Amino acid sequence: MFIVLASFRFKIFKCFVFNHLPEIKIKQIQILQKHYLKLFGANAIAVLSLLPCAYFIYLLIQTGDVVFWVVGLALFVLASPCQTGLHSVCVRLVHRMPVWVKDEFINAWKQEWKPSMLLGLILGVLWSVLAYGAYMVIKVDGGMSVGYLLMMLLAAYFLTGLTLFGYQQIAMLDLPFGTQLKNAALLIFAGKLRAFFAIAVWVGMLLVPVIYYGLAAYILLAGWVAIGVMTANVIFAPVFSRLFLTGEPE
Repeated sequence: MFIVLASFRFKIFKCFVFNHLPEIKIKQIQILQKHYLKLFGANAIAVLSLLPCAYFIYLLIQTGDVVFWVVGLALFVLASPCQTGLHSVCVRLVHRMPVWVKDEFINAWKQEWKPSMLLGLILGVLWSVLAYGAYMVIKVDGGMSVGYLLMMLLAAYFLTGLTLFGYQQIAMLDLPFGTQLKNAALLIFAGKLRAFFAIAVWVGMLLVPVIYYGLAAYILLAGWVAIGVMTANVIFAPVFSRLFLTGEPE
């Protein structure tokens, strides 16, 4: 029964992708042609802000010293306003709003630093718990069963959606942090196929520099993270516009 239901849902998703892929691709190319330099600049700021955090996570993996995790988490929290700035640039470009890269990042630091850092702290802790849980399961059991793998993938999917939509909410909507976080969680499910497609595409694009790790520095600095965020927002744009930009209730 589960296999039949999964197969049916996959067919619906495949039809959705084939029906909407051309318009998504056209809009993505149009934004890249007109605004690549803005994406490049926003990407550079966001990626460079994460480098200190990445370095300490690398040290954590090499040594297992929890001190490096604490420092890495603190640095990720400090970099979170830059991630809000990146999402602000990308969402505004998708919805054809005026965009000045410098102003978006300055505003993120001046106006949105508290919710950005709070979201960064929550995400950092949750992603760390998920990674540590996966590590312990593999270490104790010598591998991961299908059940554990499905649970981990479902948790990773939810956290990825919370990351994507959380920074989007902070960047674009002047709401209490609790409401922003609630909206981000609900959008993972309320967005239906568009949310799933946006999250899947974003994850796929983030995996490219991991797979081609020898070229990762060039891929990342060429604007890849910003292009991924922009593409995810192109896919999700009709849902975001309907719920938050046309006066309809959340």
